[in-house]
Amino acid sequence: MNLQQRWQRWLKPRFAIIYPFGFFVLFSAYLDEKSMRAGIGFIIAGLLLRLWSNGYAIKNDKLTTSGPYAFVRHPLYVGTFLIAIGFVIALKMNWVGLFFLAALSFLYYQTITGEQNMLLTKFGKAYQDYYAKVPAIIPTLKPYHESEQWSFSLERLIKSKEYKSLFWITILLIFFHLKTRLLLEHKAMTPAMWGLVYLAILLTVVDILAEINKKQGRMIQ
Repeated sequence: MNLQQRWQRWLKPRFAIIYPFGFFVLFSAYLDEKSMRAGIGFIIAGLLLRLWSNGYAIKNDKLTTSGPYAFVRHPLYVGTFLIAIGFVIALKMNWVGLFFLAALSFLYYQTITGEQNMLLTKFGKAYQDYYAKVPAIIPTLKPYHESEQWSFSLERLIKSKEYKSLFWITILLIFFHLKTRLLLEHKAMTPAMWGLVYLAILLTVVDILAEINKKQGRMIQ
């Protein structure tokens, strides 16, 4: 992805809302043990759903109806929304968080509508049948097995770079935990807290090295 493509991506409505909101949250939000326990389940569920989904998704080339796609048409969006709910709860964002979730819902509605038109044009009757039997967001209990199926692929998951979500969710939770302990509760750094700092640094370095390695691989090709 070149600079122009990144700039176009950042100007998309969902990123135009998510990024400013993210900066606001970084400076204003805190969490505690109670709110963390209340929100972490949603975050983990959303992350696992996204990992599961990316192990099946073959974007643009095939109509994916395997794995979580057999139960819901847009499991990646469901996963993202669960993560967002988890952070709203964990960071005690209250009305601001509700506004953010409402805005995110509206943006995803627009995105889903556009994708449905594209998939209908590309896959025709196969997508019509899938659309008629599998809900967009609320999962069905009866899986869809009326088109080509394939198994979970670890290689496909790795290529999706969904590990970045795991890395950065962990880094964000560490950041807010330390922010609360140091700035709100005025606690001194402990060995456990230093361990969290080192973990966040390690995840950041691994992510950067992975990107460098990928770019070098492209240059060689």
